[in-house]
Amino acid sequence: MSPPAARPRPAPPPDVSASRRRRGGWARSALVFALACAVSPLADAQGSLLHEFIAPDPAEDVSLATTTLDGGLPAAIQTPSGLATAPDPQRPPSPQQQVYSNVGSDAGPEASYEPDRDTRRPNVERYDDPFSPATAPFKRLQAYDAVRADYSLVVRERSLKTVKADAAVAAGDEAFYGDIAVDLVPNEPVRIPTVGPDTRLVRMHVNPDTPVVVLRDGADNWFVRGTKSARVRLVVQLAIARATFGSEFADVDWAKLERYRAPQEASHEAAFRQVAQAIGISTAMRPRDVVQKMVEYFRSFAPSDDPPKGHGDIYLDLALSRKGVCRHRAFAFLVTALHIGLPSRMVVNEAHAWVEVFDGSLWHRIDLGGAALNMDQEIDPSRPPYVPPPDPYSWPEQRDSGQDLADRARAEQAQQGPAGPAGTGSSPAAPPPPPPPPTSDPNERAAERTDVVVTALDKDIRRGFPLRLQGQVSSNGAPCAHVRVDVILTGSSAPQGVTVGSLSTDDRGRYDDAVIIPRDVALGEYDLAVATPGDARCKAGRTDTAAP
Repeated sequence: MSPPAARPRPAPPPDVSASRRRRGGWARSALVFALACAVSPLADAQGSLLHEFIAPDPAEDVSLATTTLDGGLPAAIQTPSGLATAPDPQRPPSPQQQVYSNVGSDAGPEASYEPDRDTRRPNVERYDDPFSPATAPFKRLQAYDAVRADYSLVVRERSLKTVKADAAVAAGDEAFYGDIAVDLVPNEPVRIPTVGPDTRLVRMHVNPDTPVVVLRDGADNWFVRGTKSARVRLVVQLAIARATFGSEFADVDWAKLERYRAPQEASHEAAFRQVAQAIGISTAMRPRDVVQKMVEYFRSFAPSDDPPKGHGDIYLDLALSRKGVCRHRAFAFLVTALHIGLPSRMVVNEAHAWVEVFDGSLWHRIDLGGAALNMDQEIDPSRPPYVPPPDPYSWPEQRDSGQDLADRARAEQAQQGPAGPAGTGSSPAAPPPPPPPPTSDPNERAAERTDVVVTALDKDIRRGFPLRLQGQVSSNGAPCAHVRVDVILTGSSAPQGVTVGSLSTDDRGRYDDAVIIPRDVALGEYDLAVATPGDARCKAGRTDTAAP
């Protein structure tokens, strides 16, 4: 309780002095409590200040089915990749967010794709990932399911249908959060990303509150349309069948797939037959066997500085030369698949390309490799990386999958810190250090070391008064977001250490707050340490000792 307004606030005499010394990357402070100084009358008049730190606990949010403050989203979801926490739906669009707009020829429903012969492996591609768990580099942005006579790709059915925010997360599903900034144009659809084919919209929150509708076309590209110009932030919960990301093609016959088959350009038929012969596929085989042979064939492609040529047909040049990176493999796969009768799509974003194949019941995402050497991405360590099911198809010895690219990007950012090098993604370069071996266990991705640093500390320290601290918690250079930070005093009267208060880090792994020095702390000299118990991403760490 505050003292009466008329009562003056005398400056209480200090009863604690602090000295600081820095060793390497950590700080310690000796707190000396002066015997002659007692707690001031003002402090007594204020009464006891009770502070109890309650750390964010996503596991408890899941068990109690808690929601965000507006009640519109679950506060956290349990996924096979780990616990994911909901974005704050009350926060407006951030200046740091990539904004999706209808600027550019590939932003609207009329977009098309032109194949090319530049088969060099790109070095760095800028990438935005709005999802949690983080799906990099498999954000589904543009999908094509039809081939024109000139081999350009388009969407066969461009009419848009409404996506309602009323889906449920069923058994066998994956759940994701999305946090997407969009520049609305009155009555115009603006392309937005999803996590995969047949994604379902469970819930959606728009900030600022603006009437919008979500739409999808025949190739399952998503768009959002509003009635006025505005920059909005879409916070969504999505659901999708986990088997989409890793399962074998069903053992169906060609008759079941025939109903999904569309007429193909007759001028491509002769080229298709040459490619089918080179791969060793025909409709005399079961569809699932054709898919397996095609995946093995197109994963065997290799980047090349020498553009493929010799046939006067870009499809033949790419498919028969076995040259190309992700987009060339996906393009040639799509042309081949549609001609033989496999319902398929090519999917591209700013960093990677892959295919989707339909077995009559489920769309399967299939990565054909050819990923970039590096990916320029600001990785948010608070979002668990997505861990897909096991890949049902084999990889060649020189694998270059999209999952390897994602693992490489995380490892490199951990070494370099959050502000990694930027790049244009336009030219090849020397290969980076070998990536860590792939793992499907998210716990194995946890950092090996956590560093806790004190950057600022109050000089005027009194019992019963706040002690303000600032600092940073990081793991191999990446911030440890939303972890508990304990302030500990160790001295002759407390040789095991006593925790005098706890703080919490923000999204950037920073803490900046105060703890109350207890009035009953014995007088004497103390060492001050700051420690964190860590979480699933960051191990325990402490200022005065190396992390375990």
